[in-house]
Amino acid sequence: MRSRYGVAALVVVAVLGLVGCTTEAPSSQRAAPGVESERVSAGEPNTISVDLGRNLGAFPFRPGGQLSATPKSWRYGPSTMASLARLKLTHVRVWLTFEDAYDTATRTPKYSRWYDYLDTYHELSDVLIVVWQSNYDPLVTKGSFSADDMLAAQRDMLAHYKQRYPKIQYVEAENEPADIEAYYPKYRMMYRVVNAVSAMKLPGPELKIGGPTLDTFSERRIGQFLDRYKADSDPGKRLDFVSYHQYLISTDGEWHDDKDNPAIVATERRRLDQMLTRRGLVSRPVLVTESGTFPALRESSPALGLDADLHIQAAGMAAMHYYYLNQRDVIPLHWTIDHPENDRKDMFLDTDSGEPRPYYNAMRMQSMLPETRYAATSDRLDRHGIGVYALAAANPQKIAVMTWNYQWTRKATYVSQVKIANVPPAFRDSNVLVERYKIGKDMHSGALRKVESFVASPRADGSFQAPGVSLGPNELHLLVMTPTKDPVGPRP
Repeated sequence: MRSRYGVAALVVVAVLGLVGCTTEAPSSQRAAPGVESERVSAGEPNTISVDLGRNLGAFPFRPGGQLSATPKSWRYGPSTMASLARLKLTHVRVWLTFEDAYDTATRTPKYSRWYDYLDTYHELSDVLIVVWQSNYDPLVTKGSFSADDMLAAQRDMLAHYKQRYPKIQYVEAENEPADIEAYYPKYRMMYRVVNAVSAMKLPGPELKIGGPTLDTFSERRIGQFLDRYKADSDPGKRLDFVSYHQYLISTDGEWHDDKDNPAIVATERRRLDQMLTRRGLVSRPVLVTESGTFPALRESSPALGLDADLHIQAAGMAAMHYYYLNQRDVIPLHWTIDHPENDRKDMFLDTDSGEPRPYYNAMRMQSMLPETRYAATSDRLDRHGIGVYALAAANPQKIAVMTWNYQWTRKATYVSQVKIANVPPAFRDSNVLVERYKIGKDMHSGALRKVESFVASPRADGSFQAPGVSLGPNELHLLVMTPTKDPVGPRP
């Protein structure tokens, strides 16, 4: 049975400070005007240990920077667009369906229909991933198009969009196929299309083709796809990346059995490499082109309701992506901006006002982390991924520590204390501005809230220690520190 954390009787009432471990705010700190300090409630003690002497290198993908956009959805208000731009997205996945951009009756293109959609995401992102739905079935399988005519039409369409949108780099063949045997002819056509367009030497990075775009990480179905790829005798065959989706869906029991086990994704790189090696194939990069906590129209339970699920989504996505950050050549994408049916997946209350949901604010926290990761551990994270997580990042002028308490539907609360060792020289030679942000369980929409801001004196031994902050179920917290010339004064 998986371990469960109870809630201890320990009660700590404290204001976040930076020096020492007492529950009183030290006199050498000054709160910023207009920002109210947060009191700490009951909970088990939790220690986050950060060592800025242990540089783990650049993040393998930028946290909060990859997004799978909603199909055919881009008409957003200015505030929504500004919020998306703040994420500084590195990868965005967009959708193109052949019949939506091509009149199959008259055999004429209508490419301009999707210019506004693609213009929006081309501007927001460094790289575009296109999930390409070919309509091979039924157009070829039922005889409306010959295979050659279909390939030529798809080639011309991809070439047109690649010319206009040079950031297109990845082409993902189809979306969530149910039958691998029926899928592979479509994949084969698409790698031939990509080969033909690549030969044109169009602007931007060379195109890459991948699949099978499954609805979950299934060794059985990925293996079936790899078997067909290995047996394919076409000398031009290619598989530049492997793609699938991850919603923590159990393949052996109820749909929710793995929701309290996000650590299950931690072995996907190793397991995929084993599948490739057994077939004499080399390792390939992985794109997890959709990830989420709630597949389809699912909810945690009617008793908890939408508001609780909004926080589960935010903390659950941070948890899942934490395990992908520990793997090589795996890039997961968030899903999504505005789901047409299940609001639990939405980043905004609505896309006209752009008022953020907890999910967007969690991504915003991730985007505020500097580019270099440092060692951070939590003593309240179990092997299944339930409990308090820690991510630390820094550069010479900024230290950031993101913590969150993923509980799924459990109830454990922690008083979480951040201890930092080996801070950079700039933080020892000046005062330090400390800012805290929190996504609390009662804040279901609204801008990311700064709950405290103050100036602290440096410690001579190069360490910082922050008294506890309460982390209830599925709450998230970000601590940001920057050197400042502001004087330290008495705190009100």
